[in-house]
Formats: sequence, structure tokens, C-alpha cells
Amino acid sequence: MVYKIEELLPVMAKLSDKYTSKDSASVSYETAQQLMEAILYCIQECGDENKDLLGGASVDCMTAYEQDYRFTMDKVMRAKEVYHRITSDFEDYGCRNYRETIIEGMPMFFTKYDVRFEPQNHILSLDYPALGMAPGKRGIDLIMDYLEEIEYEQHFLKYFKRKAVTDLLEYRCTDYQELYLDNICEPVLIRAAACLATDQEIGNLRLDVSDHKAAEEYFMEDTDKRAEIHMSVFLDTLEKNIMGRAYRGRFKNCAHEFTYRVRHGLQF
Repeated sequence: MVYKIEELLPVMAKLSDKYTSKDSASVSYETAQQLMEAILYCIQECGDENKDLLGGASVDCMTAYEQDYRFTMDKVMRAKEVYHRITSDFEDYGCRNYRETIIEGMPMFFTKYDVRFEPQNHILSLDYPALGMAPGKRGIDLIMDYLEEIEYEQHFLKYFKRKAVTDLLEYRCTDYQELYLDNICEPVLIRAAACLATDQEIGNLRLDVSDHKAAEEYFMEDTDKRAEIHMSVFLDTLEKNIMGRAYRGRFKNCAHEFTYRVRHGLQF
């Protein structure tokens, strides 16, 4: 729902009073900008998800803001639940960047996130990249999406033997424990697709020299478009078979990028 500036001002005045504990009649320009962004974040970004709770009714700006603020609070609690599920059985595969981002860094969000005065700030840089992230999200919306993607990839990766994953990471980056900064699912998906293309068992993620050559020929002998279609089918098949009822159709969206990389020299 879109509100005019004159409808937002009473909400801004009330939030400013809370911010200053009514000890000051004004706030700085930077603070006023931050607080207005906080109001708009709740109403516009969280409000889009929360519209069903309002029953589609037209409500005044103050009511909408307070309703969406409570919805934001609830989303933080739900994000904590996802995070607790992740950490109860988290596997970092020896990758420092993965461990530091999820285990060491994420708690800072929950201790420092300011739902009332700066919900648009997600605080963390999220140095470990997750697959399937929608661009442009902020605050708890970004963190929730990120945690759900991490939980999903953890489920997927656990299908493979730990040593198979760590051997593959070491193949891609000799000192991967300290230096690997990319997503762990990427090399696993590409190698597993090559295993499917060459009729190899995927659980061990192993290809010998002849298998590597056969996989390269498979993806190089056709047009870019046909190779991408094949890659999409392999990725989707892997996801469906491994994720079962949890399947979301995420990985086929990587087909274009993976195909380009494979056809331009990336080793399986």
C-alpha cells in the first residue's frame, strides 16, 4: 500500500519520540532519513508479505506500520528458528569462509538488529555466497532468504560423502580451507552433472581422466543452447532426486552460468 507524505509524518513523529525518549524536539537529518527508511521498509517491504493479515482492507498509515512492525518482529523469530536448525547439524567442510560467515558472523545479526529504528539494515556482509538469492532485498528479508538457502544447500550437500566434497574442493583450490570464497554447491553440482553425463555414480563425485574427457566432449559437441538445456535437465534431476519433497526448483537456474563456465575452460 502506498501512503502520501502527509500520512507518513505522524508515524515519523511518533517514531522520533521513541528514538529520543521525548528528550528532544528534533533529530538530525541523517537520523530522520534513517527513521523514514525504517517506516517505509516495514510498510513497503514487509507489508507486501503481510497484506493477507490485513485482509486486503484499507487501513491508515499508523495501523499499517504497527501491524507490519509486529510482522517484522515475528520474522526475526522465525529466522532464529531456521538458524538454530542449521547450526544443530552444520557442516563447513573445513572451509573457513563458510564457517566464519554462518557460525561466527550470523549471531551478530540477532544481537544487533534494530527492528524498531533500523530494520532496513541487515548489518552483515554475508561473505559466503548463497545460491538462488533474489537481488535487492534488505534487513530481515535478506537474512531470512539467506538462511533458508543455506539450510537448503546443507540438506543437499549431506547427500554426498564428506570426503567426496572436501576432495573436490581441494581439487578446485589446493588451500581451499583458507582461500576458497565461492559457494560450495557450485563445484558439487557441476561435478555431479558431469557424473550424470558420463553415467558415473554421483555420490562419490569421482571422475577419472577418461570421464573428464567424456564430460567435456558431452558439453562441447553441441550448441550453447543445447548444452544449456542438458545442464538444466541434469541440475533439476539432481535436485529432485536428492531433495525429494523439499524440492524447490532452484538449481536449474544456474544452468546458463555453469554451461558458460564449462564451455570456457572450467574443469569438472
